[in-house]
Amino acid sequence: MLAQPWELGPVGESAWRHLPEAREEIKDLICTELQDAIDEDRVPESVDQHNYALHAVGPLVRDLGLVELDLDLVRRFCLFCRDLLDYTGLDEYEVSHVLGMYVLDGLDGRHVVRVIRQLDPGLIELVRARFPGTWAEE
Repeated sequence: MLAQPWELGPVGESAWRHLPEAREEIKDLICTELQDAIDEDRVPESVDQHNYALHAVGPLVRDLGLVELDLDLVRRFCLFCRDLLDYTGLDEYEVSHVLGMYVLDGLDGRHVVRVIRQLDPGLIELVRARFPGTWAEE
């Protein structure tokens, strides 16, 4: 039997690649699913993409826009966003929804736009095109 590669899905994989600070939480989400599957005598399921966004990415970027924020983290967050904006798999709609609802929602206003514009000005226009009204400058 051939071994199957471990798949985290587009949100989990992009978080793993660009936000190593999220790896412990990703591990915890996977371990929780494995333990639940043992307890419920069922086959483990993939972790929902929104859980990666809520629990692994969200806490890292909650304070986006603060002056003392690590600009390297912001740069890597921009790469994470670009990965999801460029994603074209079968679950493209779900991934776009997760990005808009569970990552970008609440990260709005001139402070966020100012920080993102410093590092990746093109991302602002991509986000605004996909999610009108997001990252508006007040």
